[in-house]
Amino acid sequence: MIPGTAESWRILARILKIAGGACCVFCFSCLLVLIGVYDSNRPHAPQPDRGWTVGLSWTHPLSYGTPQEENDLLLLHWLFFPSFTLAALGEAIKIYKLNDYSGVAAIKKLPFLRHD
Repeated sequence: MIPGTAESWRILARILKIAGGACCVFCFSCLLVLIGVYDSNRPHAPQPDRGWTVGLSWTHPLSYGTPQEENDLLLLHWLFFPSFTLAALGEAIKIYKLNDYSGVAAIKKLPFLRHD
């Protein structure tokens, strides 16, 4: 592998891992904030005159809001998982393109994964 190319792959892997972690933290934080806001500011019984007829996920006791608010909660929930894919892609680049297993050294020490 060309030395400059290896450094480019290393930078790309690091960017993907950092972006994946940052996206994960951001989505989880926003989800927790929205759940708190909806839990404290929305009624616990439907109010059709205000449009609050949909039960909002992850609020306890169940709070009611608009369909858009429920969609916002679900969107943040589902955006949380692709961030792991970004981090995994960064690690895969490090392992398969750079032949660098430093991130998985602890896993190799597990007794049930040994190939002795």
